[in-house]
Amino acid sequence: MTGFVAELRKRNVLRVGAAYLLVGWLVLQFVDVVFPMFGLDEALGRPILIVMLIGLPITLILAWVFELTPEGIKKEKDVDRSQSVTQQTGRMLDRSIIVILMLAIGLLLIDKFALQPEIEIETQALESPRLDSVAVLPFVNLSGDDDNEYFSDGLTETLLHMLAQLPELKVAARTSVFSFKGKEVDIREIAEQLGVATVLEGSVQRSGDTVRITAQLIEAETGFHLWSQTFDRSLDDIFVVQDEIATNVAEKLQVTLLGETPTDSTVVVASLGTKDSQAYEKYLLALEQKNIGSYGSLPIAEGIFKEALSIDPGFLEAKVELAITYSFHAETGLLSNDEADAKIRPLLDQVLEVKPEHARALGLLAAIDWRIASQTYGPGSDQAVKAEADLKNVLALNPNNSELYFVLANAAAASNRDDEALEWLDEGLERDPLSVRLLLQRGRLLLGRLERPDEAEEAFAKGREIAPEWTAVIFSSGFVAFNQERYADGVNWFQRAMAVDPQDHELPAIIARFYYQLGLPDEGDEMLRRAQALAPQEPATRSLELLRLLRADNHERAVVLAERMIRDGVGNRYGAYNLAVSGYAGSMIELGRADAVAGFFESVQPGISAPEYLPSSVNEAFMRFVLVQALVKSGAYDTANAILESLEKFADIAFPAWRENEYVMATVSVALGDREAAIEYALKDLDQPLGHQLGWSTNYQHVAWMKPLLKDERVALRISELEAETLAAGNEVRAMLAEQRAAL
Repeated sequence: MTGFVAELRKRNVLRVGAAYLLVGWLVLQFVDVVFPMFGLDEALGRPILIVMLIGLPITLILAWVFELTPEGIKKEKDVDRSQSVTQQTGRMLDRSIIVILMLAIGLLLIDKFALQPEIEIETQALESPRLDSVAVLPFVNLSGDDDNEYFSDGLTETLLHMLAQLPELKVAARTSVFSFKGKEVDIREIAEQLGVATVLEGSVQRSGDTVRITAQLIEAETGFHLWSQTFDRSLDDIFVVQDEIATNVAEKLQVTLLGETPTDSTVVVASLGTKDSQAYEKYLLALEQKNIGSYGSLPIAEGIFKEALSIDPGFLEAKVELAITYSFHAETGLLSNDEADAKIRPLLDQVLEVKPEHARALGLLAAIDWRIASQTYGPGSDQAVKAEADLKNVLALNPNNSELYFVLANAAAASNRDDEALEWLDEGLERDPLSVRLLLQRGRLLLGRLERPDEAEEAFAKGREIAPEWTAVIFSSGFVAFNQERYADGVNWFQRAMAVDPQDHELPAIIARFYYQLGLPDEGDEMLRRAQALAPQEPATRSLELLRLLRADNHERAVVLAERMIRDGVGNRYGAYNLAVSGYAGSMIELGRADAVAGFFESVQPGISAPEYLPSSVNEAFMRFVLVQALVKSGAYDTANAILESLEKFADIAFPAWRENEYVMATVSVALGDREAAIEYALKDLDQPLGHQLGWSTNYQHVAWMKPLLKDERVALRISELEAETLAAGNEVRAMLAEQRAAL
């Protein structure tokens, strides 16, 4: 062995190996230090290392077999030992090794003192991310019983609401986190989609009155468990467990937010406001039904929330959730806005009396105040502007409430501030990136005045992917199809939505309206009968009945129905009130009884026909505007002009952008007797594609004061074009429906 080592030294194999390793190390250091400066991928160092490792044994073998001589490289066996220059070669290699070592030391010093501080700062930033955000994933039900799913889901939602009350902590909203329920998705991917740094996950196993809850807080980037614990408790202790989990999570994240270890007073997480396990269980069952959000589930949720409150009348969160359920009633048409408000306000007043800073109650109250101000006085009114400012103040207290972004977007859009509305929605989606509600509103905004239907469909498609059973987002894709003049596709989407929620009377009513507009009266009547069977007295159904009469020019019956709707105080959902008022006045004009309109309106709203009357609501202003048309027809021009002048002042405050609406300007010009201006505005209005104005026939052929415009050749020509386009669209839908019937 000693002889072999001596031979290695004599042939300079060891020196060659040392020099090779030093050169290789120097190359790798160069890659590590220099490549990042030029934006090159440091991963290239790996293949370089592999090549050098493969080359090492080859180099050693070559050093053993060959020798460097003055005449060049020769095989070692062919060199005369007496003339060997291995000693000189060895000294040359020694000097080379020393030079390489000096270069290596120099590179190390540069890296250490010139480049490393910056890298260390960047590394520290990466190693210490701000853990100021969390997603509470749906806790897994391990009870072996699907009937207990509501319990695990409810626990998740409870923890989410408790954490969301900390304004410095970003908490992913319920709609976003529940989109991952039952899916095998990597924690990092979930965190990336939700824009959070940490994830709270766990499981629930319930057996009778005992429950085992396991919870763990995970740093998403590293997978490191910041905290975990298992609780074996009775159901009566569930509130203690919730408080302990929420407080532990908040405290662990508070360390990174404040840079200090929190004391007992640092983190205060509010509880639900009940300690009664029976009331809590009812609350969870009601939450499950409320979150389904259908016509069938919302009344069930209302009943169960009331059961929870009968057990514990002081259960604050049950009152808030019941109030939210009533707001959903109004959105879906189960209640009118006034009916819902009458139920919501007393509940919120009770909550705020006990807890004046309750963020969710304040947020819901602010949203209601804005809606009432906007609908009553107009979105540009002082009342609506103040309500919008209140919304922003509440948002500062509770930035995790995605509903506030939704309402603020509506407020901006109502005042034609569409770009601002889109910004509010996008900001809300940063907080709640998988919120179907925000995606739905974003799609509607893009489909409307922004005229970006492809982007709108992207928003609706994403919404369907997250919540495939939510009818609103399904139905909205039908509007995109109509906008793009794909009418059969649009009806298909409407039918799909109706199949998902067959108890919703408004869906067949809307479909019937489209059928009538497309010249399909039989198909429209079929949908009308369905709506009448489900909800004969609701605004959507009654306005559809009136529309059918107006389109058939059945003015005697239209007057009777419209008068009844006005006296009943029908709401303006889907324009029901406006249609009743305009339909009544228009039919009376057609029947030659225009002078009787003012008398009826006075009986409903005393003083409304006086020029000096100041409307107290948008509905009253609309009634006065329609009255102007009747007054013009009856020859009361001075009174009509005086009312119109006062209405313009009202509209300038309530609806600053009203002059941008060509149809409105056409009707105003008609009232002023400016026929040429009316025709110009009408032509601009009618110049839209059919898919954007399916109501053209109702607006021009079945509104008494607009009919004279049809005598103009230019208007008549455009109307004939629209009639042909409508006939073709109706035939397309009729053929599709025939195919469906044939397939049954």
